[in-house]
Amino acid sequence: MENFSVFELSELDQIMPRLYMRWLLCIPITGASPSKAAIVDLLENGVKAAVEKMPILQGIVIPKPLDSSRLEVHIPKDSHVYELRIQHHDGDNDNTFPTYDSLREADFAPSSLPDRLLTPPDIDPNPVFDMMATFIRGGLLLCIKFHHAVVDGVGLALVIKYLAQNCYKLSVRDSSTPIIPPSIDRAILPPRRTPCTRKTTGFNVVDLDEAGCKSAKEYGAMTSHTFRFSSESLRILKGICQNPVSMISTQDALTALLYGSVSHARGLRFTMESVEVTTIPSVVGIAVNGRGRLEPPAVDYTGNFTMYATFACPIPLPTENITRQSFKDLDKLSKHLNLPALASQSRAAITAVTHDSIVSVISTAASLQDISRLQPAFSNYFQGTDFFITCATDFPVFEQDWWTGGRVETWRMPFKKEWDGSCAVLPTKDRSKGLDILLGLREDDMAIVKELLISFGAIVL
Repeated sequence: MENFSVFELSELDQIMPRLYMRWLLCIPITGASPSKAAIVDLLENGVKAAVEKMPILQGIVIPKPLDSSRLEVHIPKDSHVYELRIQHHDGDNDNTFPTYDSLREADFAPSSLPDRLLTPPDIDPNPVFDMMATFIRGGLLLCIKFHHAVVDGVGLALVIKYLAQNCYKLSVRDSSTPIIPPSIDRAILPPRRTPCTRKTTGFNVVDLDEAGCKSAKEYGAMTSHTFRFSSESLRILKGICQNPVSMISTQDALTALLYGSVSHARGLRFTMESVEVTTIPSVVGIAVNGRGRLEPPAVDYTGNFTMYATFACPIPLPTENITRQSFKDLDKLSKHLNLPALASQSRAAITAVTHDSIVSVISTAASLQDISRLQPAFSNYFQGTDFFITCATDFPVFEQDWWTGGRVETWRMPFKKEWDGSCAVLPTKDRSKGLDILLGLREDDMAIVKELLISFGAIVL
């Protein structure tokens, strides 16, 4: 008899990237905090309590035996004792990391939070969930790692909130208040529609040859930066992008600025490589939380419900340089980057994600024998011409104490240098101070984009 149960993933799970999300929660430890031993005990027993209600947390992700293009989760029938991964760098003479106060003074600069030191190791078979606690002088850096085939960003935030609730309940010794876990029930999703029209908002169905292999190419050196826009800078940017036809959001304005700046930098590089007068196809993808667009909404669902809004804006060659004087004139700069039009396209694309478009994507995915044929319409973002943006500003990671006074102060992605063509608007505890944006690009493109973003009021953390 098999010693595990099989958890079937949804079609929306199957079309997500096969990778891990890794979030770093920065929590101060003060004289009023529990002891380190007590914090370790709270974390371990909090996870244990969560696993009892959400056994998928102790599962592993593997290919389906009869369809290697799809995944499933194996959940062991015998529960095991969860052992927290712990790193101790809180000794008086341990300089592996800056002190927590020093990190706070530097706005938790990503360069001080390296991926290789803070994230749980990659192991095989792939666990659904892993967590590592790194104690530093004056604080805790808690890295939570979750497989994207099981949850999306909103779902992970719901799981993290649930973990925190369990830890807090143990810390205050409250046995009377029930904690309701978020839903993992894939039956909440609408069924596939037959016959399938294969209308796939945000996705393309590609040929098997195109899905299975990509030609090798040399990659330029890459880097990433976190940019902070003050609330005043965002207000000005949003005003620049407004038009009389549609109501532009801050996300639309940021999408326009980031995509416009990246496309400009890439266009300059392509112009140096070729004198041909032409246009290069380019598509931007925008992650959209589909939970509120479902009828009825599924706000507490943890499984993947990220849909993609997309629009195309070809890069013209040759691309003209921006004069130094224009960098000081935001109106001229916004026109050169085409910001009002890009913001309007962003709003229209996001509005097009509806209950019906979600059902169409599910139906198309279910109709494909090889799920890898359904790919994002912006899949050429890595050292290519496309771009991707995801917005995490509303993720509930700051709402719940892990213990009395143990509330997340800052959310970061551990610093990882090698990525290009995508960005994330990070959750921020105090929105009145503005927003932080993590952007990865080629180094040569980043030099140009950084100058453009600084012109619009950004600072580099």
